[in-house]
Amino acid sequence: MKKNEVTPTSARAEERGLSENELLLLFDNMISPLSYYRMVYNTEGRPVDYILLAVNAAFEQETGFKREDVLGKNVLSIYPETESYWIECLGRVAKTGISERIMQYSSELKKWYNCLVYSPREGYVALTLNDITQYIDERNKLEQSTVELRAQRAQIDRLENVEPISGLPNRACLYDAFAARAADGNGAPFTLAIFGPDNLAEILASYGSKMSDRIMYTVAQRLHALCEAGFACFSMTGTDRVLLMPAMDSKEQIREQIMRFQKAIREPVEEEGTAFFISATCGIAEYPVDGTDRDDIIMKANLALYQAKQSGESIRFYETQIGNMLLRRMQIRNALPKALNNGEFELYYQPQFELATGNIVGVEALLRWHSPELGEVSPAELIPIAEKSLLILPIGRWVYQTACEAVKRIERERNICLRMAVNVSGVQLIQEGFCERVMSRLQEYDLAPDRIELEITESVLINKETNALNQLNRLSDQGVRIALDDFGTGYSTMSLLKDLHVSTIKIDRSFIQDENAQVMNRVLVRLGHILGAKVVAEGVETPEELKRVQRIKCDLAQGFLLSVPLPIDGLLRLLESLQTDAILL
Repeated sequence: MKKNEVTPTSARAEERGLSENELLLLFDNMISPLSYYRMVYNTEGRPVDYILLAVNAAFEQETGFKREDVLGKNVLSIYPETESYWIECLGRVAKTGISERIMQYSSELKKWYNCLVYSPREGYVALTLNDITQYIDERNKLEQSTVELRAQRAQIDRLENVEPISGLPNRACLYDAFAARAADGNGAPFTLAIFGPDNLAEILASYGSKMSDRIMYTVAQRLHALCEAGFACFSMTGTDRVLLMPAMDSKEQIREQIMRFQKAIREPVEEEGTAFFISATCGIAEYPVDGTDRDDIIMKANLALYQAKQSGESIRFYETQIGNMLLRRMQIRNALPKALNNGEFELYYQPQFELATGNIVGVEALLRWHSPELGEVSPAELIPIAEKSLLILPIGRWVYQTACEAVKRIERERNICLRMAVNVSGVQLIQEGFCERVMSRLQEYDLAPDRIELEITESVLINKETNALNQLNRLSDQGVRIALDDFGTGYSTMSLLKDLHVSTIKIDRSFIQDENAQVMNRVLVRLGHILGAKVVAEGVETPEELKRVQRIKCDLAQGFLLSVPLPIDGLLRLLESLQTDAILL
C-alpha cells in the first residue's frame, strides 16, 4: 500500500495511539480477506473498473493471487468475468460512503461470498470477503428437499382414498380390498364386475363435462347404497364402476345381482329440470376361476365388457377365447405402425389363368405379414383392425406402389404385359383425392391405366351416396379396370351393377366349391358377359372344380390348383418356365 493512500487513516491512528506500522500489521493479520481499491470512471462519470491498491494475507490465501501479481492492476484484467452490476455497486458505495452488504458468486473461484463494501473516502472502497459456499449448498439442498417433500405430499394427496368424480373409493382402495379378499379364507371365490356407461358420450357432447360428472356421481352413489354385506363399489376412473361381490352358487345368481345394479343405473337422473337416462354394460371375471392376479382379473373383466359392447349384450362373463381374441387384436394394432416402418409387409402374387389359352394374363396382389412377434397375421385379421385405426391408408398406399413396381419389373425382366389386381378398402375409397393419387402413381411408373385393376367388395358400396362410387367411376372413365369381388354373396349386386362401371366380376369360391350351385354360377357368368365384364373363378383347388368353371364358360381362374400366391421372384421364375406370351386383356 502506498503511504499517501493511507496517510489520513494513519493520522487518525496516531491520534488513537496506533502507529502506521501497527496499523499495517493489523491490516495484514486480519482473519477476513480484505482488499482496497480505487474506482475508475469514464468520461461520463460512470464507474467502469477499479484498481487494486492493497490486499492482506488472508486475501492472498483465499483467492490464490499474490499481491505482487495484482497490486496496481485493473480488476477486469484479473477477473474478466466481473459483472457490471458489481462495479456499479462499488461505485455507488465509493460515491455515497454508505456501506452495503452483498452476496456474490465468483465464477473464477466457484465460491459464494458475503461481501461487506465500505468507503474510507470518496472514490475508494474496501471489501471484506466471507466464504458462505457451504451455507449456500446446504440451503439449496434444503430447498430441494422441500420441493421433494411437497411433491411427495402432492402424490399422497392424489392417492387419497376417494375418486373425485364419483365420490367412490378409488383404485388404491380397490387394490387393497382385492388383496384382502384374496387373502381371506385361503383364496375363497369372489366376483369382480365392471360397469361401463353406454350413452355417456352423447350426454357429454350435448351438455358438457360438468353435467356428465354430476350424473355419474348420482349413479355412483346409487350403486354404493345398494352394496349390502359382502358387496363393495369402487371407481378406477371417473366413469367406470367396479363391483366386488361375494361368492355365488351359480353364474345365474351373479347375473341376477348384476341386473339389480343395472336396474338402479337405469333409473332417470333429474338435473336442472331434465331427466337423463343412463344404461351400463357389465363385464365379469371370477376369482380364482379366471385367475388370481389382481391386474389379470381386472383386465379380463374389461375384456368381457368390451366384447359385450361389441356384441350388444348387457352382461358378459369372461371366456378364454374372448381374452385370446381381443389380446391378439390389441397386439396386432400395436404392432402395425412398427411393421409398416420396418418393412415387415410383403406382397405375394397369385396368377390368373385365361382358360381358353392357359396363359397367365393377370395376377392378384395379396398382402402378407409375418410378424417377428405375432407370427403369420392373415389379411382377415389385419384388414379390419387397420381400417378401424385408419392405418389402412398408409398400408394401402404401400400396397399400390409396390404393385405398380411389380408390374414394371415384370415388363422389364420378362417382356410381358400383365394386369395387376389390387384390393382396395372402403376406407381408402372415401378419402378425398383417392382418384388423383391412383392416376399420379400410374404416371410415375409410366403404366397404362388398364394395367391396374382395383378390386372391391359389395360391402364397401352398400351406401351408394358415398364418395366411393363416384371415385371408382371416375377411375373407370380414365381407363382403370374395376373388379367386383365375391360376386353374388351380397344383397345389392344388381343395384350395384346398374351404377358401377365394372370390367371384371369374381365369383366367390363358396359357389365354385358347391356342386349344387352350377345353375347359379351359369347365371352369374351370363350376367357378367352381358355387362361386358370378364368373369374370374376364385379358389379353384381341385381338377373337378376346374372342369366346372370351364363348363360354365368362366374367362379366367385362379386358385391353389393352378398356382399358389408367389413372391415377386417366384412369379418371375414361373413366367420364365412357362415361356408364356401373356397378353393384356
